[in-house]
Amino acid sequence: MVKRRVLLVLLFACLLPLSALEIYRPENRGDMNDVPCLIRVTDMEGNDAWDCITALSYSWHYDIHTNLWQEKCLCHAYWKGCFTGGCVVHLGLKSGKYRISVYTPKDSQMDYTRLTGEDWQSNEFVYDTERKELKVIFVSPTADDSGFYDGGWHVDHIAPAYYRGTKPGIYARSKF
Repeated sequence: MVKRRVLLVLLFACLLPLSALEIYRPENRGDMNDVPCLIRVTDMEGNDAWDCITALSYSWHYDIHTNLWQEKCLCHAYWKGCFTGGCVVHLGLKSGKYRISVYTPKDSQMDYTRLTGEDWQSNEFVYDTERKELKVIFVSPTADDSGFYDGGWHVDHIAPAYYRGTKPGIYARSKF
């Protein structure tokens, strides 16, 4: 079922214009689905490039029963570019190279705040709108060596592993 969803996202992405990017955050386990992450788009020098976004829309890929973040993510200007587990963000960009990352402010981590006590950050993914074969990237939570969430995000062009939700990735962590 999850593989079918990923294939549908990839198929849909093949039909997009060259400057469009799909940012897919597959479903996680439990309450981690409700922890929002916000998109950060910068140019190659690290300057904010939010004004280079030409379109922004969302698709939800699971039935959201009690998602407290859905209204906040879609309605409030501060939360523009916010998404949760099971969501795909459709991002149109002007031609160029961008650094795409996500983060979760400390006050939005719900019960997971105790993991780090700091904002959660992801790695930066370089996206070039001229690169014709890449139109989908994935966001997944990170984990410690034991496989438990450790308060971070990973952005990659490779889909994360699944087992009843996204398996958190175990990556060599550096101080962000």
